[in-house]
Amino acid sequence: MISKNFYESLEAVAYERGLSIEEVLSKVETAISVASRNSGYQGDIKTEWDFEKKRIKVFEYKYVVEEIDPEGPKGQITLETALEIKPKAKVGTEIKTEINLNSFSRKAASIFKQSLLSGLKELERENSYNYFKDKVGEVITAKVTDYSNNFVTFSVGKDCFANMPDKEGVPGESFYPGDEKKVYITKVEKTTKGPKIFLTRTNREIVKRLFEMEIPEVADGSIEIIGIARDPGSRTKIGVLSLKNNLDPKGACVGQGGLRIKKINEMLNNEKIDIFTWKEDSVDLIAEALMPAKVLSVIADEKTKQATVIVKDDQYSLAIGKNGQNARLAAYAIGWRIDIKSLTDATQEGIEFTYNVNRG
Repeated sequence: MISKNFYESLEAVAYERGLSIEEVLSKVETAISVASRNSGYQGDIKTEWDFEKKRIKVFEYKYVVEEIDPEGPKGQITLETALEIKPKAKVGTEIKTEINLNSFSRKAASIFKQSLLSGLKELERENSYNYFKDKVGEVITAKVTDYSNNFVTFSVGKDCFANMPDKEGVPGESFYPGDEKKVYITKVEKTTKGPKIFLTRTNREIVKRLFEMEIPEVADGSIEIIGIARDPGSRTKIGVLSLKNNLDPKGACVGQGGLRIKKINEMLNNEKIDIFTWKEDSVDLIAEALMPAKVLSVIADEKTKQATVIVKDDQYSLAIGKNGQNARLAAYAIGWRIDIKSLTDATQEGIEFTYNVNRG
């Protein structure tokens, strides 16, 4: 019989490793079976748990048969062998003998310990895999432990580490041991050494998840993120829509004194984030997406999702943006092709337009 103290030590192990006592006991059962066979017990090894008294008993079962079936259960013995153990044995009966684990040799005890530790490691790897598998598509906080050979090593919890290529980091950012970074889990694979976790900081989804984490109105669904486009490390454009009356979606996301958006900026190495209000009307939507530039007119083709936008001459560079960034991100975020014209060029080209942008 295994003592109450041993059982309680197993409970402590389960707690420390984040496992259930049932999981630990299943590995104890396996380890006992392996050690028992090493000690010469060839029958069917079974454990009986007394959860109330916190005690474990181990038994060897032998089944009396006329003829041993190689494909049958463990512990089969012939009647002739059974009679040597129990004079009144009959075919079809079982012989149950309690195993005294204290009688195990030092080698058997060592085998028990090795088997149990191996089983616990297996449980931890399985639990870690299941934990992180459920985190795919989410953002977690990870701590930098090393940066070398173009890879950043993160401690991600559950005694697990993940290696991220530095190209998956925000361009221009630094990685120093001890730094904490928000990372997005893209995929998790099961391996014999534990879960292999794939991380990034460059995709659009990390921005969306950070908005959900830092802005309560986005988290509770009062504000919906409709469109998003990103140049990692440089600029993101994100379109937001309020699902509640009298709630300014852009103002809520920016926060008082810009505190909310500044916090997200800092998490992304001070990447700039343009927030625009999503509009149902295509003309107003395109004008909003091109902010901070001020638009005079939008000629929109709803069928082809193509638009010609007219801006004042002094707004043209702002509307286009450096290397075309502002126009490109706006187009990608809303799903339109946008051609921007200065007022002078539009007039010279004979483009007919009306001042149709609603500034309300």
